[in-house]
Amino acid sequence: MHDSTTTTKRPPNGLTVALLTGMLIVHNAQRMSVVPVFDALRERYGIDYAGVGTLFAAYVLGYAIFQTVIGLSGDRFDPRRLLLTGLALSALWSALFAFASDFHLALILRFLLGATSALLYTPAMTLGILLFDRAQRGRVLGTIQVGAGVGMGGALIVVPVVLSRAGFSASFLTLPVFAVLLLALASRLLPATAPRERTVRPAGDQSLAQRPDFWNLIAMNFSGMLASYGLLTWLPTYLTRDYGFSAVEAGSLSALLNAAMLLSAPIIGLLVDQRGGRIGVLAVGSMMTVLCYMTIVPHQPLPVIVLIAILIGISMSATTAPMMLFGGERFGAADTSRVVGLFSSAAQVGAALAGSLFGVLLARYDSFPLIWATCAALALVRVLLFAALVTHDRKAARHAIAVQAP
Repeated sequence: MHDSTTTTKRPPNGLTVALLTGMLIVHNAQRMSVVPVFDALRERYGIDYAGVGTLFAAYVLGYAIFQTVIGLSGDRFDPRRLLLTGLALSALWSALFAFASDFHLALILRFLLGATSALLYTPAMTLGILLFDRAQRGRVLGTIQVGAGVGMGGALIVVPVVLSRAGFSASFLTLPVFAVLLLALASRLLPATAPRERTVRPAGDQSLAQRPDFWNLIAMNFSGMLASYGLLTWLPTYLTRDYGFSAVEAGSLSALLNAAMLLSAPIIGLLVDQRGGRIGVLAVGSMMTVLCYMTIVPHQPLPVIVLIAILIGISMSATTAPMMLFGGERFGAADTSRVVGLFSSAAQVGAALAGSLFGVLLARYDSFPLIWATCAALALVRVLLFAALVTHDRKAARHAIAVQAP
């Protein structure tokens, strides 16, 4: 097992971390912007729940496909240039989406928005791993991950509020305006990255594709994100349909999930940096997801729903950035960009299916308990995969000690 290293180590730079956090705000605000206004989208485009679920999924599918490309080729390009290009294109596609009146054009633009966001996430997270010392990475990635909560929570509140007061186009124009402002700041203030020493994989080391633990973690990212995004994607619709809330009220309540993600991310980052923190945080976060979905399957009073949303937000903080850090360190500096990119691709394929798969289930069976039970099963798969990985690692460590013993 190798650790990620660089030729130049820097103490965490507050401005750089803030700008990287902003990249995740843009990415996640774009991703979630349609979620609190599913009903408005149905009316605008004359589609059903499966259609609006597909509109959400188009973004995540584009992101997943191009995330793989960026992950495999990210070392060939300057991360700063990738981030600035991603911001510029995000502003362009989202401005066009704000005025799109045709459903098929909206699908294409959402796909392009997702593809563009691949230029934001992997470079930002990779720099968080490679530019800082091992003892600081959890805090750095935890801080950057705050951007996910700010972006998703902000979109859930701002988009429906502006829509109710100024209309569809104005609500979605808030997103490119923020992207342009961040682009102006980043183009002047985001520093060039220090040149990294190319790390050569030691002779005899297996490639990623030959390692069973790599595929185990790919499956964990896929099943875990599909489960988590079940609630993240469909909670506003659940609250409006089964509890009678308006889109603004449902979006505001759903934003508590993102607020929990935002507030817990730095704390989780500190815990990850403790001894045994990588494994401990991932284990607790994965189990928390299972318990939340098992609890929500029966119809619950609103306070319980709110509590579950908060706990899911915390569990997402505990299983997103820590998973990227766990993989980046496990497979070494030579494969950090690939691991972050491919892990994220697997996760985003799962997130994409949360829109389309659960939309189809809802349209056909009209049952949110069925969706929550499916999410519980998927979350349990992640727990079992992680347990198998940890058990294998401990057996391998005991075997290594036995071999070295006289």
